Amino acid sequence: MVRIAHISDLHFFCFPKSIKGYLGKNGLGVFNHLFFRKKFFHSGLFKDLLIEITKQNIQELWISGDISVSGLEEEFLKAKEELDPFLHPSLKIRMVPGNHDVRSNQQDFLAKHFLGREQFFPVETFPINNDLDLITLDLSHNNKKRDCGLFCDLLEKTLNGHLLKSKKQQIAILCHYPPPVAQGKNNRLIRGFALEKIVLSNPKILLFAHGHTHQQTLFHLKDTVVANPGISRGSYGRYNFYEFGPKSLKVELRRVEKKNSQDAWQNEEVFLRETHS
Repeated sequence: MVRIAHISDLHFFCFPKSIKGYLGKNGLGVFNHLFFRKKFFHSGLFKDLLIEITKQNIQELWISGDISVSGLEEEFLKAKEELDPFLHPSLKIRMVPGNHDVRSNQQDFLAKHFLGREQFFPVETFPINNDLDLITLDLSHNNKKRDCGLFCDLLEKTLNGHLLKSKKQQIAILCHYPPPVAQGKNNRLIRGFALEKIVLSNPKILLFAHGHTHQQTLFHLKDTVVANPGISRGSYGRYNFYEFGPKSLKVELRRVEKKNSQDAWQNEEVFLRETHS
């Protein structure tokens, strides 16, 4: 069994140190956070959530983007400071950036401090065990419309190449943006239907783990479970728990019933799928 916790959309905030951080869309983002979103994104329950996660004896922690508000180094360091006490050396961290994380073009700093590497790659395959491959998919670079993701022709070709190379019986995808089946009203992924078509055509893709919509959701896309933990650092803690067996996938949507209580974690939805290879 491989046991995995999935968190997303942490939105750590720091005031920009230069006037550039208050100009244009970055300035609008700061204003939006301070006057509208701040009450939803805070650390009141985050420590309890991390304590709860460590009780699950997980081998991997997946983070599906939007660690920051403006993609600033200070915000990434703040996130690392809060997470570090719970990240034991044997725990594998898997991460993709979100649209907020690329706003200041410092996402390489995020990769360095969380993953110990120089940068994120648009598509990458990680062998989890003998049965499972994880494919990370970074769709956050879209200069025409920054807060929409872009699944371009080149990414489509690259993803198909990774899927063809995988010899495992099970594949999971980690991406900030969801396919259209799970999109919210204003969370459009450009060429998302091309991505959804790929997922629909490959029965080995058991899980598509994403963020972005801020809602804890579970959808079924033929053979694939599409799951989002929602806001993991806010007024109500949220995370997803995944357990992969040789021929099974268990998904639990976890939430806290009341504030500041480690005894109040509940299963919101549990799903078990058996596969036949």
